[in-house]
Amino acid sequence: MKWNDGYYIAYFQANTNTHAPLERLKELYEEAITLDPNIVMLSIGTRPDSLPLDVLDYLEDLNKRMPIQIELGLQTIHEKTSDLINRAHDLKCFDDAVKALRKRNIEVVVHVINGLPYETKQMMIDTIKHVNTLDIQGIKIHMLHLMEKTKMGYDYKKNPWPLLSLEDYVDITVDQILWLRKDIIIHRLTGDAPSKMLIAPTWTKKKFVVTNEIDKKLRALNLFQGDYYEKYTHH
Repeated sequence: MKWNDGYYIAYFQANTNTHAPLERLKELYEEAITLDPNIVMLSIGTRPDSLPLDVLDYLEDLNKRMPIQIELGLQTIHEKTSDLINRAHDLKCFDDAVKALRKRNIEVVVHVINGLPYETKQMMIDTIKHVNTLDIQGIKIHMLHLMEKTKMGYDYKKNPWPLLSLEDYVDITVDQILWLRKDIIIHRLTGDAPSKMLIAPTWTKKKFVVTNEIDKKLRALNLFQGDYYEKYTHH
């Protein structure tokens, strides 16, 4: 533990962390929440198509002992993109998973990706507009990273397509923030890939530059999260 007096979230981040028999998941989660008295929350990243009923019921029980947060990868609402990136589940599957978790009073954090192949700015904003219709508590916004040893990385090297520039990403993400409901907590506005594996875009290596540019643009416009949502959505 880095700080003796700090509080911690036990975080199962990479891969699909509910994709195992229930007994194995119980071992892992129970160990994580009893590892240290300063662990105050359990955060689990997974896919919406990997939440069987027995796991959901166990998570409901666990959530009564310690706050649980489930992170779900949506990435995009557009089925054409979804097929292209081989996401292998549809939007209804995602929406149903959110409903099942919220029915059990479990917090949900959604991941979306900006800059997926052939998506327009409006398509990316439409993904946020859909997220607004769901009972979610948090969001993580990422940009697309093209990496070595991945199918998309290989395809890009063979036949490159236009990628978002830093300016494009800032412009789109600022608009997404303005369209995002005010009560949804933004956990992340950027991400990074291992330097040696990253093919493109290279500007993603400078995380603080990305977040500072987003901050600067919002300040320059004197606008805040949810301003467009409040102004243009009829509740």
